[in-house]
Amino acid sequence: MRKVFALMLVLTLCSCAFADGEKLKSPSQLKTERLAAQRGTVGQFIAEDLLGDKKAELLTTYEKYVDAVAALRQEKIRAVIMDEMPAKRFVNEIDGLAIMDEALTEESYAIGFKKGNAELVGQVNKILAEMKADGTLDAILKKYIDGDYSSIKPEDIDFNKGAEGGKLYVGTEAGFAPYELKVGSGFIGIDVEMCANIAKKLGKELVIINMNFDALPTAVSTGKVDMICAGITVTDERKENMDFSDNYVTGAKQVALVRADDYEK
Repeated sequence: MRKVFALMLVLTLCSCAFADGEKLKSPSQLKTERLAAQRGTVGQFIAEDLLGDKKAELLTTYEKYVDAVAALRQEKIRAVIMDEMPAKRFVNEIDGLAIMDEALTEESYAIGFKKGNAELVGQVNKILAEMKADGTLDAILKKYIDGDYSSIKPEDIDFNKGAEGGKLYVGTEAGFAPYELKVGSGFIGIDVEMCANIAKKLGKELVIINMNFDALPTAVSTGKVDMICAGITVTDERKENMDFSDNYVTGAKQVALVRADDYEK
């Protein structure tokens, strides 16, 4: 699997070390730098491929993106390898950060299920197809990606509370804006609203279970949740341990988040 990611990297790696004080210009420079990623994400796999046999020495993984970004701002690391959309949010909300222009990979997001749960996968795929056909999914994506979602509240989303069909438990990691984020004691985001629509069509109440990203696969495989939805990239490695819905996002990117004063375009 690591070889697949290595082939996906849009990099031309050089064998030289970079001098102290030289600004970053290309992701190829990162192969000898201290990097960070969220634990269990594709960003971690990409960083490991980038660093090669130096990964144990140079890569630090964190449970939350916010902790990795804090380390970047404190100059403990040179870059955070992460998904583009949450990276854009950090850039918009925190002065002094930048995203390197050259993306590292493109990928697709899908919903994860316990291996063999064909019935629920089929039901969700049917609903996703309907949401794509009638424009519901596109409207949700545009609402959060193109619009200002700062005024959206959890109570604005219909979780179909008290539904006669029971509850649909969905595991997520609410630090991945605009796909999922915690607001007060509730949750909003692309994945949250999409899952709310799925739950309603299934005649169920949506219940969001927030947890660390690297705990999500175990949660769904053990039945703690019915499905997991957290901007999860479909990979062959993950397919070995869970089933996936059809893609609901394509063309998502992994990027390097860096300090603006350390980056020269």
